[in-house]
Amino acid sequence: MSIKSLVEKVIRPLRAETTIDGLLDRRVALEQRAQGYRVAVDTVLLAAAVPARASEKIIDLGCGVGGAMLCLARRVPGISVTGVEIQDELRLLCRDNIVRNKLPADLSVQYADATKLPGALAGLFRHVIMNPPYHDERRHDASTLAQKRTSQMEKEGDLALWIASASRALRSLGMLTLIHRADRLEEILALLKPDFGALEILPIVTKANAPPKRVIVRARKGAPPALIRCQKLVLHQADGRYTDGAEDILRHMKRLEFRS
Repeated sequence: MSIKSLVEKVIRPLRAETTIDGLLDRRVALEQRAQGYRVAVDTVLLAAAVPARASEKIIDLGCGVGGAMLCLARRVPGISVTGVEIQDELRLLCRDNIVRNKLPADLSVQYADATKLPGALAGLFRHVIMNPPYHDERRHDASTLAQKRTSQMEKEGDLALWIASASRALRSLGMLTLIHRADRLEEILALLKPDFGALEILPIVTKANAPPKRVIVRARKGAPPALIRCQKLVLHQADGRYTDGAEDILRHMKRLEFRS
């Protein structure tokens, strides 16, 4: 899912190897590596799916350069978001992006492994958001770029560790919102079962008749078992232009609604 038509150059980069790009119709400025892993549509959709309110505490596991947390903070003033990132280069870019955007929110980023959260972060958050590595290293060719490889490649058992970390970080009835590959949905649901209920599934399709490539799942810690399959989000019209619904989310900062 390309974000080329959504990411706009807004100012000159501060580092020769980076670009500074615009999200949400330039409401968010994001410095990121010119080569390697770069923010995609998934990041903006993830932020749009979080039903956060002012003053609530959110943690972004594997926050990268801060795309999701900054988009969320732009849409919901007054929130508190802690980003967690294991790649120090990305953590430093995220820190700079927080300063650059001057958003009306309490934003910070820490160096930590998303699968091994510090005990001090346990049970603090109303929301966890995450966009974990998608690709099984046994089945996909890894990038030769170390930063991109770490961001994209999942080792065996990692997804279970990410979901366990989300559970530890959340308060009772707190919400996990994650985006992942649609072909991993059943695995995700199985991993959520022990700790999470009130599951909502929203498929994302490139065009109306296409099979979903991505899925957003929301789940509440400690809620009774329930599963709602929501109406799919269609990103593109037949001619390739974004649908009105996608434009509202990706450019006009609307929240992504989960409709059954």
